[in-house]
Amino acid sequence: MHNSLPCWNPRRWYAELRHVWQDTRLLVLSAQIAAIYAAVLIPFKVGIPIIPGFVELRPANVIPIVSSLLFGPAAAWGAGIGNVIGDCFGTLGPASLFGFLGNFLYGYVPYLLWGNLGWLSSGREPMVRSWRQGVEYVIVCASASMVCAAMIGWGVELLGLLPFWLLFPAIFLNNLVMATLLGPPLLLFLFPRVRRWNLYYRDLASPAAAGERQTPSGECLPSPGSAQPAKTGSVAVSIQDFTFCPMERERPVLKHVSLDVQRGELVVLMGRSGSGKSSLCYALNGLVPQFIRGEWTGTVMVDGHSTTQSPVWQQANRVGMVFQDFETQLISTNVEAELRCALEAQGGTRGFADEESFREHVRRLLDLVGLPGLERRDPFSLSGGQRQRLVVASVLVREPQVIVMDQPLTDLDPAGRRRFLRLLAELKAKGTTIIVAGHGVEDLMEADKVCVLDEGEIAWQGTPRELLGRPDLAERYGVSPYPLAVCFQGRGTQPLPATVEEAWQLADTLGLSIVAPQLHEQDSDVVRSEPPATLLEFSNVSAYYQSGVPALSRVSVSFQAGEFVAILGQNGSGKSTLAKLCNGLLLPSEGRVAVLGKERPQTGSLASIVGYVFQNPDHQIFAETVRKEVAFGAENAGCSPGECDARVTEALQAVGLTGAEERDPFSLTKGERQRVAVASILAAKPRILIVDEPTTGLDAEESARMMTVMRALHRQGHTIIVITHDMGIVANYATRCVLMRDGTILADGPTREMFSDPELLRSAALALPPLTRFARRWGATLLTVEEVRKAWSAS
Repeated sequence: MHNSLPCWNPRRWYAELRHVWQDTRLLVLSAQIAAIYAAVLIPFKVGIPIIPGFVELRPANVIPIVSSLLFGPAAAWGAGIGNVIGDCFGTLGPASLFGFLGNFLYGYVPYLLWGNLGWLSSGREPMVRSWRQGVEYVIVCASASMVCAAMIGWGVELLGLLPFWLLFPAIFLNNLVMATLLGPPLLLFLFPRVRRWNLYYRDLASPAAAGERQTPSGECLPSPGSAQPAKTGSVAVSIQDFTFCPMERERPVLKHVSLDVQRGELVVLMGRSGSGKSSLCYALNGLVPQFIRGEWTGTVMVDGHSTTQSPVWQQANRVGMVFQDFETQLISTNVEAELRCALEAQGGTRGFADEESFREHVRRLLDLVGLPGLERRDPFSLSGGQRQRLVVASVLVREPQVIVMDQPLTDLDPAGRRRFLRLLAELKAKGTTIIVAGHGVEDLMEADKVCVLDEGEIAWQGTPRELLGRPDLAERYGVSPYPLAVCFQGRGTQPLPATVEEAWQLADTLGLSIVAPQLHEQDSDVVRSEPPATLLEFSNVSAYYQSGVPALSRVSVSFQAGEFVAILGQNGSGKSTLAKLCNGLLLPSEGRVAVLGKERPQTGSLASIVGYVFQNPDHQIFAETVRKEVAFGAENAGCSPGECDARVTEALQAVGLTGAEERDPFSLTKGERQRVAVASILAAKPRILIVDEPTTGLDAEESARMMTVMRALHRQGHTIIVITHDMGIVANYATRCVLMRDGTILADGPTREMFSDPELLRSAALALPPLTRFARRWGATLLTVEEVRKAWSAS
């Protein structure tokens, strides 16, 4: 089996060094090491010389040692190049060649020596946690420092610049002292994280990690069952008995998965978070097990090719992938460049007759995904839904035969979803095979097959209609049940409805109708002895991201204490811009934003009034433990240590994460990270909590848990403002809706009143949720399953 890394073997050092330039991860690591090394070196090149022009006091000299022990040969190139970059700021000359060679060896020798010192080796990971590890570390540092000093000293003497006896001890002692003093704490901090992030070089190069075995001579052989079968005609994807257990995990995330997908089929993968959907997606283009390392058995074939036989980049023309965290796929400075970059691995735009032909292709593709006229926009100035559609376009531009999409609907508004579903139908008609992972099947009724995963296994297969008509099955596997099917449960009829039209027909068959009861808005459960105070007020506010293109245009709106408000609108309508203006992340270009009557309160006091949870929680999480993350806001507010601890405990209890205090936030699921972000804001005890897309990417259970937290906070007196495209969430929780279109307020009023006007919602590219649309046949505006059940009337 060809792998993205050769098997680790000291006798193949030349192959390892060459391979750094053939592996994207290692090349990026080398560049990062070089940049960090140079950035720390440069101030000392001009600041604290020991021998002017040749040796300086260099705390940075710990970087090659630590990097070498973590990243192997990538550190050698990074250290050598980083030193040359540093020389460009004061000491560049002929001796820089020997500086490159000396630092190259300084960044390579530690990797070669650790674990290969015979009886002097500790036999453990490169950290100083025992006296034996300490002895091995000092020997490695001394050896690497000596080799580096000898190479540079010999070269400088050869050039006739300084004698060896003067330069060698200065370099040797500086390297040894800095590496010995600073290296152990750095390794203690970095090694566990590097290992957890699957970046430790010896894990990457381990045959066991890649599912390989070795001959006595060190040659890599394929694992059993990886032989390449012939093409299988109409089968586009064939997965046979595939099991995968990532490194650092005790249990497999995929277990004995077998699945055949025919050419031109649309298959939906469903299941609760952690069921294995994303891992299965990653296996379809070789990310599992080539980048996400671990032990694996079985085969995954796409278009007759094993996904473990060739590098991931070569498979991009066969398998297009849209990640759940789609923003990580955006790398260019404008939309057109993003699509151009996606073609580079195919030879760029040479397949087009001329530049105008390529641009016409880009225009057609952007029209197809609903982004016309945005060729020159910076991708990160687009809304979340627009960025998601751009990533889809960057995949389609290569015209792969198989397209895999992980949660592609999460950030799309209803109009965007309809456009996306039309796009899937067009691709399917052309014979493209499509595999979509998601938490809801309601929008994918035209799928040929649904596969429900549970604990890494395919627990159920069937059609979308079968799953929608079985709410008990959906709930069992963490999938959102179809609300209209839930309404008809217990009435002794099968099958249950899977569409609004089927629900109308079944109601007629059973002689049921809706009698509208006397209904009120969702009860806030907040007892008030006086009229609510105005907390936020916008007066004729406009905001611009670029000249002449307003994100908000003359908006006037206010928010009162104790409200539960949903801000609605299609992608790019200005919802997130409005939210960021609420807490000072953006300042208005025109108009006035007042918080508690003050136009510009101090930053510290503003954080205690308005808390903002980003659409992507990873954009605001940064600390190494959950406790530190949640405590950050309280500490900045000037709370005492005791008060901080109390607030952390209270906030984690509110979001259901008690006991996770010492965990790394980035090791949690997305739903858990979302709740950590909410807890970090709650610890500052703001009066207003703004949450951007609180349920995006969450399964049914996580969504219910998140919204239960929101409702509980609302009942405690907090003002809650949510930005969402999920009309079911709005119907179940919000008491008021602010409807936006093209940067303006289109409508503002109670939720039931807004939902009683379908035309108004359609004008903002939104649609009624199925329950409300069902009840509108009888002139009632119902919002929840409970309301529909109470309103049944038998004729």
